[in-house]
Amino acid sequence: MRRHFRAAGLILLGLAVLSVAVIVPLGALQATGVTEFNRWVGWATIAALPVAAVGLVLLVWEKFARSLGRSEMSGAAAEDELAALVLAQGQVTRSRLIGTDEVGDQAANVRFVKGSGRFREVGGASEGGLLSVLEYYQSLSPGRMVVLGEPGAGKTVLALELIIRLLEQRKPEEGAPVPVLVSAAAYDTTAPWDEWLATHLARQFSIGTQVAARLVRDGQILPVLDGLDEMGPPGDAERARTLVMALNSYMRGRERAAVVVTCRFEEYQALGKNIDRATHIEMIPLTGYEAAAYLSDQLIGEQEGHLWEPVLADLRANPHGLLASQLATPWRLTLALTVFRDLGDPVELLPGPALTPTADQYAQRVDRLLLSRYVSAKVRLHTREGGYTRDQVQRWLIALAAGLDWQARHGGSGTDIQLDRWWRTIGRRVPQLAHVVMVAALGVPWLVIATVGHQPSLAITGAAFLAFAILAGFPSRPARLKVGHLTSRRFVMRLPLWLIGGLVFGLLDAIPWGRPVGLAGPLVAGFTMTLVAALLIGMLDSSPQTVGPRDVIRADGRTGLAFGLVFGLVVGLVFGLAGGSGLLYGLAVGVTFGLAATLSSGAFVWTRYHIGVVIGAVRGSGPISFGAFLDWAQQAGLLRSSGIAYQFRHKQLQDWLAQFA
Repeated sequence: MRRHFRAAGLILLGLAVLSVAVIVPLGALQATGVTEFNRWVGWATIAALPVAAVGLVLLVWEKFARSLGRSEMSGAAAEDELAALVLAQGQVTRSRLIGTDEVGDQAANVRFVKGSGRFREVGGASEGGLLSVLEYYQSLSPGRMVVLGEPGAGKTVLALELIIRLLEQRKPEEGAPVPVLVSAAAYDTTAPWDEWLATHLARQFSIGTQVAARLVRDGQILPVLDGLDEMGPPGDAERARTLVMALNSYMRGRERAAVVVTCRFEEYQALGKNIDRATHIEMIPLTGYEAAAYLSDQLIGEQEGHLWEPVLADLRANPHGLLASQLATPWRLTLALTVFRDLGDPVELLPGPALTPTADQYAQRVDRLLLSRYVSAKVRLHTREGGYTRDQVQRWLIALAAGLDWQARHGGSGTDIQLDRWWRTIGRRVPQLAHVVMVAALGVPWLVIATVGHQPSLAITGAAFLAFAILAGFPSRPARLKVGHLTSRRFVMRLPLWLIGGLVFGLLDAIPWGRPVGLAGPLVAGFTMTLVAALLIGMLDSSPQTVGPRDVIRADGRTGLAFGLVFGLVVGLVFGLAGGSGLLYGLAVGVTFGLAATLSSGAFVWTRYHIGVVIGAVRGSGPISFGAFLDWAQQAGLLRSSGIAYQFRHKQLQDWLAQFA
């Protein structure tokens, strides 16, 4: 039956095409004047529309019937695909966080203890570690855990280890929830938590919003929120408190829903609110023995081992001394390995025998020593992949850190570099004005020709671009085309309004043309253009096509290109044939209308992104190949990706660079 529906739809659509391709040329050949030619075009188009509509209805119905037949499987299939995708992403992210870029390498075996104080008792042993985090979490009831620790203590690595181990032992038939790493800073505090989570998953992993909402509703998603302390500028914890209250109201039946949260210890204490019914664990700093053991495993060759021997000896001899306190976290160990693997002598890390510094003085010296050299080391170690200079990379990273600081001060994420929104950080008004002027400029040639040639109809055509310019002034979300949206109730309910609007547009369009053209041509023009616009807009989807940060822009650009080509072609044919103004004129109108539609609405995000990139390149705050640079920085270990956003490799690196902005 489905094959019959598809075949019938294709046949009728073929008849629609043939009716235009055959009737129009035959009628045109026999026409004796412009009026008769337009009559043939008008009647052929009118005849083709109902046939095409019937074919479209059959195809949409076939699509709808097929989706109904497999609706029960779509949720489970999406869940399994999501689990596989999260596992693959988690393994890559983990390998980059531990600084090796190899999936199988081991991170430092950080340990944790169960927190004490005013946290409610909900289970969990007194201590655990990276290798036992899965068993520790599975012993909790409910599955709510807060990971606290100092900067660089390994909170994110511990969370990723938990996600990977949960997914490795997950069996689809058992219906275990899928753990997903979510940036806490991305949370929109104006939206209900469960609704925002579903929308975020749909955007991040390109699954249907309804499917994502069902997974969240049924408890099939375990949100692992990373960076509760990164939700606002220092000293402003309002957004973080809002999220804590939302998580305390996040229910699964009569119990609090499972959730894992990471946060710096001091910032969590300053909130004044705790995540209820959660086990709180605190990361333990590495001892000198543990740091020395990890460094020994990571050293390459005898020469590197010889250089590091004085450092290793000090760590073993003074396991709680000044040096051990500065290399007590996985992040600091990664920093030290990277910096001195590139250039210099690790002996510089030693406190020195002459004047023993205080703990604060020594910490500041080590910060300067490691953080000031980290970018340079990464650039030199990855020269072949990028070809960027140290000064360029340093300047562009400082601009990124300043942009994140701007976002945090304006109620946005202080850690997520999301390309579809990044243009706001360079000055909201400048890109907006440039966008409006760019689109409005497309109508200038028509106005000039109309003035010189005294053709009012061309003036109206030029003025139509003002509508596109107005659209360009209002922000829009990234989009892609999705045929399945044509079966939605929302589209079916709105379609009659679109068609009525098309008829009204056709009647108004007949006024400037006058009686030589008549009513049929403009009426068909308005109806056809509106129908095509309705179909295109009905297929727009607000989720990215794939899950990479740059894919959001690419999907929006492809959508805009399709939108512009189809819309421009239809407008060109209608104006050139049904409008009676000639094919050359119609194609000229179609090209400019299609371009205006693409830039103003079809590829709005793509256009704004590139406008922002150009402005940033002119100012020197970023390269013209902005996306390629971000990918290089991710490969080099300066940035990392989190779903559809880039982030700095570590917040400490971001804060260090931000002070130079």
